[in-house]
Amino acid sequence: MDYEVLVTVVMPTFNAAQSVESSIQSVLSQTYKDFELVVVDDCSSDNTVSLVTDLMQRNGNVRLMKIQSNSGSPAKPRNIGIESARGRYLAFLDADDCWVPEKLARQVRLMEGRKAAISCTGYEVLNVKGDLVGKFVPPDVVGYKNLLSENTLGCSTVMIDTAEIAKPRFPTCGHEDYALWLSLARGGWLIYSLPDVLASYQLTPGSVSSNKWKVLKYFWNIYRNLEGCSSAKALYYCGRYAWNVRAKYTRTKRVS
Repeated sequence: MDYEVLVTVVMPTFNAAQSVESSIQSVLSQTYKDFELVVVDDCSSDNTVSLVTDLMQRNGNVRLMKIQSNSGSPAKPRNIGIESARGRYLAFLDADDCWVPEKLARQVRLMEGRKAAISCTGYEVLNVKGDLVGKFVPPDVVGYKNLLSENTLGCSTVMIDTAEIAKPRFPTCGHEDYALWLSLARGGWLIYSLPDVLASYQLTPGSVSSNKWKVLKYFWNIYRNLEGCSSAKALYYCGRYAWNVRAKYTRTKRVS
């Protein structure tokens, strides 16, 4: 592949000293070299900033931006990174997740081949010890109705073409990534995917995604208030989410 299209990778950080170096190294190790990595630190109190600064000084395609007071969610740092992006393609990577070296190259090829405005890939899920919990293979193509029933996009696998979709903004709400994917799909954009596992996602005890009751409250807000569903429909989709998530990370069969 000829590298001509710049990809901006946006990485929010907050007290990520234990994992941020591995995450950044997984970006620096990409076979696709036309990228910039924008790290936006959300006022970390550990040595995250010093670790990122050291890597930035040794790698010219890494930039660090800092927020002066903690925002309380990844939405603001992601939006700051998006606003400063120079690339046509936007990719997202959390500071405790990692990519395989071919991730960007294969996903850019998918985007160009299928004329996709937004895409994602398969991913594996690890516990805090690094043990494999399961894998998730997203459907080949999903639209708005499919996405209402289940969030099939792992945030650290998503890529967006800003030539098709103007620079998006994550809303300030619980589960802001899902809320953004829904808003894009509601606008008529289809999400294409690669079935291959090109990223690893780490489950963190105490995180939003590990607290299913808290997530259900966030989903209710998204369905009821952001998507404008009736109470009955919002309840239905919350129930569908709870059902689908039971064995989500053991799903390895391609779903069309």
